[in-house]
Amino acid sequence: MNQYLSTLLSSIGIDLEHLKYKYLSPQELTYIDKLLASKKDFEGTFYTDEHGDKLEVLLMFLNAHKEGIINIMEGKGKKETLNELFTSSVISGSYDCFRFDLSKFPQSYTPLNQALTLYRIGRYGESHQDLGCSWAREIEGLNAFYHSSGMSESMLKARPVFLMEIDDSQVLFEGNAREHELVLKPNFTPNTLKKLDEERRNRISS
Repeated sequence: MNQYLSTLLSSIGIDLEHLKYKYLSPQELTYIDKLLASKKDFEGTFYTDEHGDKLEVLLMFLNAHKEGIINIMEGKGKKETLNELFTSSVISGSYDCFRFDLSKFPQSYTPLNQALTLYRIGRYGESHQDLGCSWAREIEGLNAFYHSSGMSESMLKARPVFLMEIDDSQVLFEGNAREHELVLKPNFTPNTLKKLDEERRNRISS
């Protein structure tokens, strides 16, 4: 990956290791490496849907947030813009997406020294050992996430849904307000963790 592209993606908190070795195919990686090699390339027209679905998602995301990303590259408004990028409407829970490296995100949540009960619709195959950092305060938040992502009932049934208690000192920042989202620090440690029971799962798609 060329230096300009690596710097750009790193500056907006995208997990480069996941992107290069698990998300994009070698062909997609080669294409974007040639496509975005300079500031001039990025400021121009680069979106395409002709070279793979995952690359299309990434290019759509970069194009939709071009102005904010340029500001970050120029040292302006990084904290606010990073949170906006993480909660981008371009990213949907209905498909696997690239990941963010949350170690690059500043903490803006002020803990109150209390335990929180949080909920999460996991990725396909997600387990207790590989939990994502985006959680909802209430079932209603999962319901909003489910409907906004365009997820089908069969897709929801194929995914794990988690219930967790955690100390609020492990919260990084508040995400999408409509989805009651809290984003946790990387490598967070739950106090308790279990799968959601069937009755409460059914409330998500109602």
